Amino acid sequence: MRPNYHYAPAANWLSDPNGLVYHGGEWHLFYQYNPQGEDWGHMSWGHAISADLADWQELSVAIAEDARDMIFSGSAVADPRGLAGFGCDALIAIYTAAAAHGPAHQSQALAWSGDDGRSWHKFSGNPVLDLGIADFRDPNVFWHAGTQRWIMVVALSAENRALLYASQDLKHWDQLSEIPGTGAPGRIWECPLLIELPVESTGETRWLFKIDVLHDGPGSGAIYQTGTFDGTRFQPDGPAHKPLWQIADHGRDFYAAVAWHEPRDAAGRPVWIGWMGNHAYQGQLPRQGWRGAMSLPRRISLLRQGDRYVLRQAPEPASVAAVARVAPDAGVCGQAARIDLAAHQDRVLTLADSEGRLLVIERRGDLLVCTRRDRQSPFLDAVCSARLDPAAGLVLWLDGGSAELLSDDGLTALTVQHRLAGEALSLRHAVAAAART
Repeated sequence: MRPNYHYAPAANWLSDPNGLVYHGGEWHLFYQYNPQGEDWGHMSWGHAISADLADWQELSVAIAEDARDMIFSGSAVADPRGLAGFGCDALIAIYTAAAAHGPAHQSQALAWSGDDGRSWHKFSGNPVLDLGIADFRDPNVFWHAGTQRWIMVVALSAENRALLYASQDLKHWDQLSEIPGTGAPGRIWECPLLIELPVESTGETRWLFKIDVLHDGPGSGAIYQTGTFDGTRFQPDGPAHKPLWQIADHGRDFYAAVAWHEPRDAAGRPVWIGWMGNHAYQGQLPRQGWRGAMSLPRRISLLRQGDRYVLRQAPEPASVAAVARVAPDAGVCGQAARIDLAAHQDRVLTLADSEGRLLVIERRGDLLVCTRRDRQSPFLDAVCSARLDPAAGLVLWLDGGSAELLSDDGLTALTVQHRLAGEALSLRHAVAAAART
Protein backbone atom coordinates (compact mmCIF):
# COMPACT_ATOMS: atom_id res chain seq x y z
CA MET A 1 0.00 0.00 0.00
CA ARG A 2 1.35 3.40 -0.95
CA PRO A 3 1.41 6.04 1.78
CA ASN A 4 -1.22 8.77 1.74
CA TYR A 5 0.59 11.52 3.64
CA HIS A 6 4.22 10.38 3.83
CA TYR A 7 6.69 10.95 1.01
CA ALA A 8 7.61 7.99 -1.21
CA PRO A 9 9.01 8.01 -4.75
CA ALA A 10 6.83 7.00 -7.68
CA ALA A 11 9.19 4.09 -8.36
CA ASN A 12 12.46 2.49 -7.24
CA TRP A 13 14.55 2.38 -4.05
CA LEU A 14 14.59 5.22 -1.51
CA SER A 15 16.55 5.39 1.73
CA ASP A 16 18.48 8.04 3.72
CA PRO A 17 17.30 11.65 3.46
CA ASN A 18 20.10 13.86 2.15
CA GLY A 19 20.76 17.51 1.40
CA LEU A 20 17.89 19.04 3.37
CA VAL A 21 17.85 22.74 2.56
CA TYR A 22 15.21 25.47 2.41
CA HIS A 23 15.71 27.88 -0.47
CA GLY A 24 13.52 30.25 -2.45
CA GLY A 25 10.36 29.25 -0.58
CA GLU A 26 10.90 25.54 -1.21
CA TRP A 27 11.80 22.72 1.16
CA HIS A 28 14.26 20.51 -0.73
CA LEU A 29 14.34 16.83 0.16
CA PHE A 30 17.13 14.85 -1.48
CA TYR A 31 17.56 11.17 -0.67
CA GLN A 32 19.45 8.00 -1.48
CA TYR A 33 17.89 6.64 -4.66
CA ASN A 34 18.39 3.89 -7.21
CA PRO A 35 17.14 5.18 -10.60
CA GLN A 36 17.35 1.65 -12.03
CA GLY A 37 15.21 -0.40 -9.67
CA GLU A 38 13.76 -1.06 -6.24
CA ASP A 39 16.84 -2.78 -4.80
CA TRP A 40 19.77 -0.97 -3.21
CA GLY A 41 22.39 0.01 -5.81
CA HIS A 42 23.47 2.67 -8.31
CA MET A 43 23.19 5.17 -5.47
CA SER A 44 22.28 8.67 -6.63
CA TRP A 45 20.38 11.58 -5.13
CA GLY A 46 16.63 11.62 -5.73
CA HIS A 47 14.89 14.95 -5.28
CA ALA A 48 11.53 16.30 -4.16
CA ILE A 49 10.30 19.77 -3.21
CA SER A 50 7.48 21.13 -1.09
CA ALA A 51 6.08 24.53 -0.20
CA ASP A 52 4.62 23.36 3.12
CA LEU A 53 6.21 20.02 4.21
CA ALA A 54 2.89 18.34 3.39
CA ASP A 55 2.55 18.09 -0.39
CA TRP A 56 5.64 16.92 -2.27
CA GLN A 57 6.56 17.11 -5.95
CA GLU A 58 9.10 14.56 -7.16
CA LEU A 59 11.71 15.98 -9.54
CA SER A 60 14.26 14.26 -11.74
CA VAL A 61 17.42 12.72 -10.30
CA ALA A 62 19.59 15.51 -8.90
CA ILE A 63 23.10 14.02 -8.64
CA ALA A 64 23.63 10.77 -10.50
CA GLU A 65 26.29 8.12 -10.06
CA ASP A 66 28.99 8.02 -12.70
CA ALA A 67 31.51 5.46 -13.92
CA ARG A 68 33.77 6.20 -10.97
CA ASP A 69 31.56 6.92 -7.93
CA MET A 70 28.21 6.25 -6.37
CA ILE A 71 26.66 9.25 -4.62
CA PHE A 72 26.24 8.40 -0.95
CA SER A 73 24.66 10.50 1.80
CA GLY A 74 25.47 14.12 2.54
CA SER A 75 24.02 17.57 3.00
CA ALA A 76 23.27 20.78 1.13
CA VAL A 77 23.50 24.46 2.00
CA ALA A 78 22.59 27.77 0.43
CA ASP A 79 25.56 30.08 -0.21
CA PRO A 80 24.03 33.59 -0.25
CA ARG A 81 27.41 35.38 -0.36
CA GLY A 82 28.97 33.11 -2.98
CA LEU A 83 31.80 32.05 -0.67
CA ALA A 84 32.32 28.82 -2.62
CA GLY A 85 32.87 30.69 -5.89
CA PHE A 86 29.81 29.42 -7.75
CA GLY A 87 27.82 32.63 -7.54
CA CYS A 88 25.69 34.32 -4.91
CA ASP A 89 22.79 32.20 -3.66
CA ALA A 90 24.05 28.99 -5.24
CA LEU A 91 23.05 25.69 -3.65
CA ILE A 92 26.03 23.54 -2.66
CA ALA A 93 25.80 19.79 -2.02
CA ILE A 94 28.53 18.05 -0.02
CA TYR A 95 28.27 14.28 -0.36
CA THR A 96 30.28 11.09 -0.02
CA ALA A 97 31.76 9.81 -3.27
CA ALA A 98 31.97 6.02 -2.87
CA ALA A 99 34.11 4.09 -5.34
CA ALA A 100 31.83 2.12 -7.64
CA HIS A 101 34.57 -0.35 -8.61
CA GLY A 102 37.82 -1.65 -7.20
CA PRO A 103 38.96 -1.27 -3.58
CA ALA A 104 36.47 0.36 -1.22
CA HIS A 105 37.16 4.08 -0.95
CA GLN A 106 35.06 6.98 0.35
CA SER A 107 35.80 10.71 0.18
CA GLN A 108 33.83 13.93 0.38
CA ALA A 109 32.87 15.70 -2.83
CA LEU A 110 30.97 18.81 -3.88
CA ALA A 111 28.32 19.68 -6.47
CA TRP A 112 26.60 22.99 -7.10
CA SER A 113 23.40 24.36 -8.59
CA GLY A 114 22.66 27.84 -9.86
CA ASP A 115 19.00 27.24 -10.74
CA ASP A 116 17.31 26.42 -7.42
CA GLY A 117 18.41 22.80 -7.46
CA ARG A 118 16.97 21.84 -10.84
CA SER A 119 20.36 20.98 -12.33
CA TRP A 120 23.64 20.08 -10.64
CA HIS A 121 27.30 20.21 -11.63
CA LYS A 122 30.03 18.18 -9.97
CA PHE A 123 33.03 20.26 -8.90
CA SER A 124 36.04 19.63 -11.14
CA GLY A 125 38.35 19.73 -8.10
CA ASN A 126 36.70 16.80 -6.31
CA PRO A 127 37.30 15.32 -3.83
CA VAL A 128 37.38 18.21 -1.36
CA LEU A 129 38.26 15.95 1.59
CA ASP A 130 39.97 12.59 1.30
CA LEU A 131 41.64 10.51 4.00
CA GLY A 132 42.31 7.60 1.63
CA ILE A 133 40.18 5.15 3.60
CA ALA A 134 37.18 2.90 2.97
CA ASP A 135 34.73 4.07 5.67
CA PHE A 136 34.53 7.86 5.80
CA ARG A 137 31.06 9.12 5.03
CA ASP A 138 27.86 11.15 5.36
CA PRO A 139 29.00 14.77 5.86
CA ASN A 140 26.54 17.10 7.53
CA VAL A 141 27.42 20.76 6.95
CA PHE A 142 25.97 23.92 8.50
CA TRP A 143 26.90 27.59 8.92
CA HIS A 144 28.18 28.48 12.40
CA ALA A 145 27.38 32.12 13.04
CA GLY A 146 29.66 32.41 16.08
CA THR A 147 32.83 31.63 14.13
CA GLN A 148 31.56 32.76 10.70
CA ARG A 149 32.50 29.55 8.91
CA TRP A 150 31.09 26.27 7.69
CA ILE A 151 31.24 23.28 10.02
CA MET A 152 31.19 19.66 8.87
CA VAL A 153 30.58 16.60 11.02
CA VAL A 154 31.43 13.34 9.22
CA ALA A 155 31.64 9.71 10.36
CA LEU A 156 34.64 7.41 10.53
CA SER A 157 32.15 4.60 10.34
CA ALA A 158 34.27 1.55 11.13
CA GLU A 159 35.90 3.35 14.07
CA ASN A 160 32.67 4.50 15.77
CA ARG A 161 33.73 8.13 15.92
CA ALA A 162 33.07 11.36 14.08
CA LEU A 163 35.34 14.19 12.97
CA LEU A 164 34.63 17.93 12.92
CA TYR A 165 36.03 20.17 10.18
CA ALA A 166 35.78 23.88 9.33
CA SER A 167 35.91 25.77 6.04
CA GLN A 168 35.50 29.29 4.69
CA ASP A 169 34.70 28.22 1.13
CA LEU A 170 33.32 24.64 1.34
CA LYS A 171 36.30 23.42 -0.71
CA HIS A 172 39.19 23.51 1.77
CA TRP A 173 38.62 21.83 5.12
CA ASP A 174 40.66 21.95 8.35
CA GLN A 175 40.16 19.32 11.04
CA LEU A 176 39.04 20.74 14.38
CA SER A 177 38.30 17.87 16.77
CA GLU A 178 36.59 14.52 17.10
CA ILE A 179 33.49 13.13 18.79
CA PRO A 180 34.41 9.75 20.26
CA GLY A 181 32.06 6.82 20.63
CA THR A 182 32.89 6.19 24.27
CA GLY A 183 30.13 4.07 25.77
CA ALA A 184 28.00 4.09 22.61
CA PRO A 185 26.04 0.90 21.86
CA GLY A 186 26.38 -0.93 18.54
CA ARG A 187 28.83 -0.55 15.68
CA ILE A 188 29.26 1.15 12.29
CA TRP A 189 28.38 4.83 12.59
CA GLU A 190 26.46 6.61 9.84
CA CYS A 191 24.58 9.85 9.12
CA PRO A 192 25.79 12.19 11.90
CA LEU A 193 23.93 15.37 12.80
CA LEU A 194 25.14 18.23 15.01
CA ILE A 195 22.51 20.91 15.62
CA GLU A 196 21.59 23.58 18.17
CA LEU A 197 18.13 23.12 19.72
CA PRO A 198 15.97 25.21 22.04
CA VAL A 199 15.45 23.95 25.59
CA GLU A 200 11.72 24.15 26.24
CA SER A 201 10.51 26.78 28.74
CA THR A 202 13.98 28.13 29.46
CA GLY A 203 15.04 30.50 26.69
CA GLU A 204 18.29 28.52 26.51
CA THR A 205 19.75 26.27 23.83
CA ARG A 206 21.77 23.07 23.84
CA TRP A 207 23.48 21.10 21.07
CA LEU A 208 22.40 17.65 19.97
CA PHE A 209 24.75 15.14 18.36
CA LYS A 210 22.86 12.27 16.69
CA ILE A 211 24.42 9.24 15.04
CA ASP A 212 22.88 6.12 13.49
CA VAL A 213 24.28 2.72 14.40
CA LEU A 214 24.00 0.25 11.54
CA HIS A 215 24.46 -2.93 13.60
CA ASP A 216 23.44 -3.96 17.12
CA GLY A 217 22.07 -0.57 18.17
CA PRO A 218 18.95 -0.01 20.26
CA GLY A 219 15.62 0.79 18.61
CA SER A 220 16.21 1.79 15.02
CA GLY A 221 19.87 2.60 15.72
CA ALA A 222 19.37 6.36 16.13
CA ILE A 223 21.15 7.46 19.32
CA TYR A 224 22.11 10.90 20.60
CA GLN A 225 23.98 12.95 23.14
CA THR A 226 23.39 16.52 24.25
CA GLY A 227 26.10 19.02 25.11
CA THR A 228 27.80 22.28 24.16
CA PHE A 229 29.59 23.34 20.98
CA ASP A 230 31.94 26.33 20.85
CA GLY A 231 32.62 26.24 17.12
CA THR A 232 35.55 23.88 17.54
CA ARG A 233 34.67 21.11 19.95
CA PHE A 234 31.50 19.32 21.03
CA GLN A 235 31.48 18.64 24.77
CA PRO A 236 28.82 16.10 25.81
CA ASP A 237 26.86 16.55 29.00
CA GLY A 238 27.70 14.30 31.92
CA PRO A 239 30.95 12.72 33.10
CA ALA A 240 33.61 12.18 30.41
CA HIS A 241 34.19 8.57 31.46
CA LYS A 242 30.50 7.67 31.21
CA PRO A 243 28.69 9.78 28.58
CA LEU A 244 24.93 9.44 28.35
CA TRP A 245 23.56 8.01 25.09
CA GLN A 246 19.81 8.16 24.53
CA ILE A 247 17.47 6.62 21.93
CA ALA A 248 15.76 8.87 19.39
CA ASP A 249 13.16 6.32 18.25
CA HIS A 250 12.34 2.95 19.82
CA GLY A 251 10.86 1.28 16.72
CA ARG A 252 12.59 -0.70 14.00
CA ASP A 253 12.16 1.78 11.15
CA PHE A 254 13.46 5.29 11.80
CA TYR A 255 16.97 5.69 10.43
CA ALA A 256 19.35 8.32 9.06
CA ALA A 257 17.31 11.30 10.28
CA VAL A 258 18.79 14.68 9.44
CA ALA A 259 17.45 18.20 9.76
CA TRP A 260 16.73 21.32 7.85
CA HIS A 261 18.92 23.54 10.04
CA GLU A 262 16.80 26.52 9.01
CA PRO A 263 14.17 27.96 9.01
CA ARG A 264 12.72 27.39 12.46
CA ASP A 265 9.24 27.88 13.85
CA ALA A 266 8.18 30.52 16.38
CA ALA A 267 9.53 28.34 19.21
CA GLY A 268 12.94 28.08 17.56
CA ARG A 269 12.48 24.43 16.59
CA PRO A 270 14.01 23.06 13.38
CA VAL A 271 12.42 20.12 11.58
CA TRP A 272 13.96 16.74 10.80
CA ILE A 273 12.91 13.68 8.85
CA GLY A 274 14.07 10.06 8.77
CA TRP A 275 13.89 7.03 6.50
CA MET A 276 11.21 4.54 7.57
CA GLY A 277 13.31 1.52 6.72
CA ASN A 278 15.85 -0.92 8.08
CA HIS A 279 18.84 -2.30 6.15
CA ALA A 280 18.50 -5.60 8.04
CA TYR A 281 15.45 -6.56 6.00
CA GLN A 282 14.50 -3.79 3.58
CA GLY A 283 15.83 -5.70 0.59
CA GLN A 284 13.62 -8.70 1.45
CA LEU A 285 10.33 -6.83 1.20
CA PRO A 286 8.11 -8.06 -1.64
CA ARG A 287 8.43 -6.13 -4.88
CA GLN A 288 5.78 -3.54 -5.61
CA GLY A 289 7.58 -1.18 -8.01
CA TRP A 290 8.84 1.15 -5.28
CA ARG A 291 10.53 0.64 -1.94
CA GLY A 292 10.93 3.06 0.94
CA ALA A 293 9.20 6.09 2.47
CA MET A 294 10.06 9.00 4.72
CA SER A 295 8.76 9.60 8.22
CA LEU A 296 6.61 12.54 9.12
CA PRO A 297 8.59 15.76 9.31
CA ARG A 298 9.04 16.31 13.06
CA ARG A 299 9.80 19.54 14.94
CA ILE A 300 12.56 18.87 17.47
CA SER A 301 13.59 20.51 20.74
CA LEU A 302 14.96 19.51 24.13
CA LEU A 303 13.40 19.26 27.59
CA ARG A 304 15.36 19.38 30.82
CA GLN A 305 14.61 16.37 33.04
CA GLY A 306 16.65 16.34 36.22
CA ASP A 307 20.32 16.19 35.22
CA ARG A 308 19.73 15.39 31.55
CA TYR A 309 18.20 16.86 28.39
CA VAL A 310 15.69 14.74 26.49
CA LEU A 311 14.71 15.00 22.83
CA ARG A 312 11.16 16.14 22.13
CA GLN A 313 9.57 15.38 18.72
CA ALA A 314 6.25 16.66 17.38
CA PRO A 315 4.74 16.23 13.89
CA GLU A 316 4.95 19.30 11.69
CA PRO A 317 1.33 20.56 11.91
CA ALA A 318 0.92 21.11 8.16
CA SER A 319 1.97 17.54 7.39
CA VAL A 320 -0.86 15.98 9.43
CA ALA A 321 -3.56 18.64 9.11
CA ALA A 322 -5.69 16.56 6.73
CA VAL A 323 -5.38 13.20 8.53
CA ALA A 324 -8.76 11.91 9.71
CA ARG A 325 -9.18 11.12 13.40
CA VAL A 326 -10.59 7.64 14.10
CA ALA A 327 -11.87 6.53 17.48
CA PRO A 328 -10.08 3.50 18.98
CA ASP A 329 -13.38 1.63 19.29
CA ALA A 330 -14.56 2.36 15.72
CA GLY A 331 -14.24 -1.30 14.72
CA VAL A 332 -12.78 -0.54 11.31
CA CYS A 333 -10.07 1.78 10.06
CA GLY A 334 -8.74 3.01 6.74
CA GLN A 335 -5.08 3.03 5.80
CA ALA A 336 -4.66 6.70 6.75
CA ALA A 337 -5.76 7.68 10.26
CA ARG A 338 -4.96 9.35 13.52
CA ILE A 339 -5.90 7.21 16.54
CA ASP A 340 -5.55 8.66 20.06
CA LEU A 341 -4.94 6.52 23.14
CA ALA A 342 -5.70 8.40 26.33
CA ALA A 343 -3.34 8.88 29.24
CA HIS A 344 -3.66 6.82 32.44
CA GLN A 345 -5.45 3.98 30.62
CA ASP A 346 -4.09 0.46 30.18
CA ARG A 347 -5.31 -0.46 26.73
CA VAL A 348 -4.48 -2.74 23.79
CA LEU A 349 -5.20 -1.71 20.20
CA THR A 350 -5.08 -4.38 17.48
CA LEU A 351 -5.01 -3.66 13.75
CA ALA A 352 -5.45 -6.64 11.42
CA ASP A 353 -6.07 -7.36 7.74
CA SER A 354 -7.73 -10.29 5.98
CA GLU A 355 -4.36 -12.00 5.42
CA GLY A 356 -3.69 -12.39 9.14
CA ARG A 357 -1.14 -9.59 9.48
CA LEU A 358 -1.26 -7.88 12.87
CA LEU A 359 -0.06 -4.69 14.47
CA VAL A 360 -0.71 -4.71 18.22
CA ILE A 361 -0.13 -1.67 20.43
CA GLU A 362 -0.24 -2.20 24.18
CA ARG A 363 -0.05 0.45 26.86
CA ARG A 364 0.42 -0.56 30.51
CA GLY A 365 1.26 2.27 32.86
CA ASP A 366 4.58 3.63 31.66
CA LEU A 367 5.26 0.71 29.28
CA LEU A 368 4.51 0.86 25.55
CA VAL A 369 4.83 -2.34 23.50
CA CYS A 370 4.34 -2.61 19.73
CA THR A 371 4.15 -6.09 18.19
CA ARG A 372 4.33 -6.68 14.43
CA ARG A 373 3.32 -10.03 12.94
CA ASP A 374 3.36 -10.91 9.22
CA ARG A 375 2.70 -14.52 8.15
CA GLN A 376 3.76 -13.84 4.57
CA SER A 377 7.00 -12.11 5.60
CA PRO A 378 8.02 -13.54 9.00
CA PHE A 379 11.35 -11.70 8.87
CA LEU A 380 9.27 -8.63 9.77
CA ASP A 381 8.02 -10.12 13.04
CA ALA A 382 9.22 -7.89 15.85
CA VAL A 383 8.42 -6.64 19.34
CA CYS A 384 9.46 -3.08 20.21
CA SER A 385 9.03 -1.32 23.56
CA ALA A 386 9.55 2.05 25.17
CA ARG A 387 8.86 3.90 28.39
CA LEU A 388 6.49 6.84 28.43
CA ASP A 389 4.97 9.15 31.00
CA PRO A 390 1.66 7.64 32.20
CA ALA A 391 0.25 11.18 32.13
CA ALA A 392 0.99 11.55 28.42
CA GLY A 393 -1.47 10.66 25.71
CA LEU A 394 -0.34 8.57 22.77
CA VAL A 395 -1.10 9.19 19.10
CA LEU A 396 -0.86 6.56 16.38
CA TRP A 397 -0.21 8.12 12.96
CA LEU A 398 -1.21 5.26 10.67
CA ASP A 399 -0.54 5.30 6.93
CA GLY A 400 -0.16 2.82 4.13
CA GLY A 401 2.95 0.84 5.09
CA SER A 402 3.83 2.65 8.32
CA ALA A 403 2.83 3.41 11.90
CA GLU A 404 4.37 6.22 13.94
CA LEU A 405 3.61 6.25 17.65
CA LEU A 406 4.33 9.65 19.21
CA SER A 407 3.37 10.63 22.75
CA ASP A 408 1.57 13.94 22.97
CA ASP A 409 4.33 15.29 25.22
CA GLY A 410 6.76 14.49 22.38
CA LEU A 411 9.21 12.53 24.53
CA THR A 412 8.49 9.01 23.20
CA ALA A 413 8.67 7.92 19.56
CA LEU A 414 8.29 4.44 18.08
CA THR A 415 8.16 3.93 14.30
CA VAL A 416 7.55 0.70 12.41
CA GLN A 417 6.72 -0.37 8.89
CA HIS A 418 3.81 -2.74 8.31
CA ARG A 419 2.25 -4.61 5.39
CA LEU A 420 -1.40 -4.44 6.44
CA ALA A 421 -3.35 -4.63 3.19
CA GLY A 422 -6.81 -3.49 2.20
CA GLU A 423 -8.81 -0.30 2.51
CA ALA A 424 -10.69 -1.47 5.61
CA LEU A 425 -8.58 -2.77 8.49
CA SER A 426 -10.07 -4.48 11.53
CA LEU A 427 -9.64 -2.30 14.62
CA ARG A 428 -10.07 -3.82 18.09
CA HIS A 429 -9.73 -1.86 21.33
CA ALA A 430 -9.77 -3.53 24.75
CA VAL A 431 -8.56 -3.21 28.29
CA ALA A 432 -5.03 -4.55 28.57
CA ALA A 433 -4.50 -7.85 30.34
CA ALA A 434 -2.53 -8.04 33.57
CA ALA A 435 0.94 -6.62 33.28
CA ARG A 436 3.66 -8.98 32.18
CA THR A 437 5.97 -10.24 34.87
